[in-house]
Amino acid sequence: MSLDEHTSDSAPLFSSDSEAEGPEDRSRPGAQQHPDEEASGVSRVRAVLIVLILCYINLLNYMDRFTVAGVLPDIEHYFGIDDGNSGLLQTVFICSYMFLAPVFGYLGDRYNRKYIMSAGILFWSSVTLASSYTPKEHFWALLLTRGLVGVGEASYSTIAPTIIADLYVKEKRTNMLSLFYFAIPVGSGLGYIVGSQVSSATKDWHSALRVTPGLGLVAVFLLLLVVQEPKRGA
Repeated sequence: MSLDEHTSDSAPLFSSDSEAEGPEDRSRPGAQQHPDEEASGVSRVRAVLIVLILCYINLLNYMDRFTVAGVLPDIEHYFGIDDGNSGLLQTVFICSYMFLAPVFGYLGDRYNRKYIMSAGILFWSSVTLASSYTPKEHFWALLLTRGLVGVGEASYSTIAPTIIADLYVKEKRTNMLSLFYFAIPVGSGLGYIVGSQVSSATKDWHSALRVTPGLGLVAVFLLLLVVQEPKRGA
């Protein structure tokens, strides 16, 4: 046998693992899957997009809450109420939010979280828009709408963090949750500033309550189009 024949028949001594495996093995699904992708079943790019969308909605959530605070003096003047009565707006919101949050937590553990959040956002956006048309003689109607807004926002705040927790593992999960909660002070500040500025520019506090509902519709669209339900318990 010639030396050339012997060389062609034998496998290379120092061949790499990827060469030994062949192209079929290298393209095998999940062969080098990232831990986050393996745990959640969602690609890394899509996971980042989901977190950004959830952060945007969380910012919008708190922006809506504090818009009322930005126009509270105008509301008091419009309805002819004192600080005690105007404080009921926040009290009613907090009470409904507090009582309904565990309910949505229960539902989120058993049903599709994306659809629950979408329905909640659509609900509180609609109610916020309706509250901007409250007549002067019906302060109780504004109280009712703020309580209903608390119901809608509870559906989001209790469920969204669980989706982020299922998208990531270990320290990456902590970082993404930190980004999500960073939207709280930013949204609160924006709500106060935007609410007061819109009210001042239009000379009508009702207009301030019509800013976030439109942005809420955008949020619902993004949720339904982009957000993918990850595997639970990542």
